[in-house]
Amino acid sequence: MSHLQLWKKMYVVCYKLLLQATYNLVSFFRKHNRNKIIISLYRSNKLEGNLKYVYEEILKQMPYAEIHLVRGQNKMNLRLFTEIFKLSNARYVILDDYYLPIYLLKPKSNLKVIQLWHAAGAFKKFGYSTVGTKFGPNKDYLNLIPVHSNYTHVYVSTEKVVSYYAEAFNMSKSRIFPVGIPRIDLFNRGKECDSVIRKIHERYPQLSNNDTVNILVAPTYRAYGNHGETKYNIVKTLMQILPSINERVRIIFKAHPYTNEEDIKSIQKDAKILLAEEFTINEWMLISDAFVTDFSSAVFEFSLLYRPIAHMIPDLNEYEANRGLYQNIHDVSHGVILHDNKELLFWINSREKNEYVDTSRMIKQNFDNTYNITEKIVSHFISQ
Repeated sequence: MSHLQLWKKMYVVCYKLLLQATYNLVSFFRKHNRNKIIISLYRSNKLEGNLKYVYEEILKQMPYAEIHLVRGQNKMNLRLFTEIFKLSNARYVILDDYYLPIYLLKPKSNLKVIQLWHAAGAFKKFGYSTVGTKFGPNKDYLNLIPVHSNYTHVYVSTEKVVSYYAEAFNMSKSRIFPVGIPRIDLFNRGKECDSVIRKIHERYPQLSNNDTVNILVAPTYRAYGNHGETKYNIVKTLMQILPSINERVRIIFKAHPYTNEEDIKSIQKDAKILLAEEFTINEWMLISDAFVTDFSSAVFEFSLLYRPIAHMIPDLNEYEANRGLYQNIHDVSHGVILHDNKELLFWINSREKNEYVDTSRMIKQNFDNTYNITEKIVSHFISQ
C-alpha cells in the first residue's frame, strides 16, 4: 500500500468515526419524529420519477408527514454533517440510488431506509455483483464504505429478480419486496398522460406532426477509462447514420444523467437529433413510436406500451465478459438485436406510426404488478 493510499484509508476511517459519533450524540438529544421523512435527490435537483410518485402518495396517506428534501452530493466533507443532523431523528429515509451517509453509519433501529431503486427488472450487473470486474468496486473500498448497506426495504418489479438484488446489495432477500416500480403508474393514468403529451408538444411543436415517426434512443451509462465495460459508443453510431435516416423519422435522444459531456455537445450540434430535456424518460416514451437502447433497463418500462424495441449491441459478448448481465437478453426482452450500423439504419427507417408489438411475455418476465404500485409501496412501508 502506498503512502497516499494509506492516508486516504486513515481519512475515511477517521471521518466515519467522527460522523458516527456526531450522529449518536445528536440522536441522543433529539426526540424521534415518527412523521419525519428524508427524501434523497441524487440524479436530479428536483423530484421526479419514483421519488415524485412516492412523495405525492405520502401526502395522501400521511397528510401529517414532515418531508425534507436533501440533495445528496455524496462527498465526505463538512456539508455531510448537516445531513446527519436531519437524519438523526427521522423515521424514514427514501432514495432511488446511492446515498453515502447511510453507508457510513450504523443507523438507529427505528430508522427505515427505503430503496426504490431507479431501474426495473434486473438487466446489467451492478453493486456487489460487479466485484472483480473492470467496472466494479474493489473489496478494500467496500470494506471501508459498504455501499448499499443498511437498507430496511428494497422494492423491485418482480419476485424473479429478488436474488439478483440481494447479491447486488449484499443483503437478505427477506428485506426485498417485489411490489413494483412507482413511476410506471403514469402509464395507467390517462389524464396525466394526456397532460404530459400536451406539454411536450407545446415545448417541442415539431413533434406534434402526425406523420413524423418519433424514435426514442436512450442508452445506459457507460463507464470510461480503466472502468470501461467496452469501447462502443452509440452516439458515434448515430452521427454516422444520421445522413441516411429517412426524413419522416425524428430521433429523440434521452441522455443518461452521467453521459459524457462530449457526447452531449456532439448531439446538440446536429439539428436532426432532438436532445430530450426537461421531461423524464417515461414521459418521453409516451410520444415515442419506437425505442432503441443498448442495455438500459428502461426497455422493460417501454414494453408496457406494446411498441417496437431494438437493442443496438455490437459489443454484447465483450459486455457480458466484462460487466456482465444477470439474465440472457433473449429471455428478458422482445427487442430486436442489432449488430452494426447497417442493421440499425434499416430498423429505424422501417418504422411506422402506431406499430403494435406483443410484448406480453416480456412484461410477465419483468413485472409482477403494473397497477397502483405507488399506493401499494407507501402502504407497505408505513404499516410496518
